[in-house]
Amino acid sequence: MKRILVTGAAGFVGRHALAALADAAAPSDRIVGIGRGLPNRLPDGVTFRQIDLLNGDEVSAFVADFKPTDVLHLAAMASVQQSADAPTETWRANIVGLLNLAEAVTRSAPGSNFYFVSSGEVYGRAFLGGAAVAEDVEPVPVGSYARSKWFGEQILADVLGKSDLGKSDFGKSGLGKSGIRLVILRPFNHIGPGQDERFVVPSFAGQIARIEAGLAPPVLEVGNLAAERDFLPIGDVVQAYVGLIERADEIRSGTVFNIASGLPRSIASVLSDLTALSRASFETRVAADRMRASDIPLALGDASRLKAAIAWAPKADWTQTLESILSSARLNVVHG
Repeated sequence: MKRILVTGAAGFVGRHALAALADAAAPSDRIVGIGRGLPNRLPDGVTFRQIDLLNGDEVSAFVADFKPTDVLHLAAMASVQQSADAPTETWRANIVGLLNLAEAVTRSAPGSNFYFVSSGEVYGRAFLGGAAVAEDVEPVPVGSYARSKWFGEQILADVLGKSDLGKSDFGKSGLGKSGIRLVILRPFNHIGPGQDERFVVPSFAGQIARIEAGLAPPVLEVGNLAAERDFLPIGDVVQAYVGLIERADEIRSGTVFNIASGLPRSIASVLSDLTALSRASFETRVAADRMRASDIPLALGDASRLKAAIAWAPKADWTQTLESILSSARLNVVHG
C-alpha cells in the first residue's frame, strides 16, 4: 500500500498530479494533498489538508501522523517573473518550506521516496551551448527562481541523500544513508488548462479570450517571440511523476531526471498556433514589460534517462492541448 503525499496540491501542477495519481492508484493506496490554498475539487479517493509548509510544527505533526511512503514535492513559487520581482519571498517559499518538509520526512518517514520537483530552469547559461542538455551538464542558474531550485537540490543531497547528487552513496536498497530515496525531477516548460497568466502560453490565451469577448481591443501584447523553449503538455509531465512513483524501487537515490520533449518551439510558433484557433483577428504589439533582459535564446532538454527508466514518452496532442488552454481562458472570461 502506498501513502502518497503531494505538496502544492491546490496549484496548477498539483491539481493535475492528484488526478493522474488517483487514476493510477490501487484500491488500498492513500493520496493526500496539502497546500496553503484550497482546491476547487478533488478526484475521488483523494483528501486534502490546508497546511503551510512554512509552519514547521504543523508539517512535522502531519508527516508523523500520515507517514508517507512517497512524497511529491511540488510546492514552490513557480513563476520566474514573480520570483524576480520578489526574491526574498521566493527564497523563503522555495527553501524554508523545503527544509521543514525534509526534516519531517527524515524523522518520521524512514524508507520513503522523496521526489523533489526542481526545474529545467536550473541549467541557465548552460543552455547557451545550443544543444539539448542532459542531466550530467553542470547547471549555471540565472535568477532567484532557478538559483533557489538548484540550491534546494543541494540541500536535499545533504539532508536526505547525505551525498553529492549522482554519487553512489546508497546501499543495496537504493536508499541514501538517511534511509530516504531522493529523486530530483527537472521538468521543462509545461502548459495546460488552469495555468496562471504569468506564464507565456496562458497569457496569450487569456488575451485572445478577452479580445474575442470584446473586453479588450484587438491588440495582443507580446515579449520576445524569437526565444525557443521545450514545451510539454501538463498531462505528459504528471504521467512521468506517476511512472517514477510506481517504479521507485528501481531508482537509485540521488538520480536526476529531465522531463522534456526534446523539441524546440519558438514563442512565435506557439502564438501562431493559438492564433489559428482564435475566433477573432488581432495585431501583436511588443510590450517592454514582457521582455526579459536575461532571455536565453534556446532552452532544450534531453530526457533519454527518463525514457530508459520508465519507458516514458510525450503522448499528448499539441493542438488539443492548446484548444483546452484556450477553452479554459474563455470560461474564465465568462465566469469572471
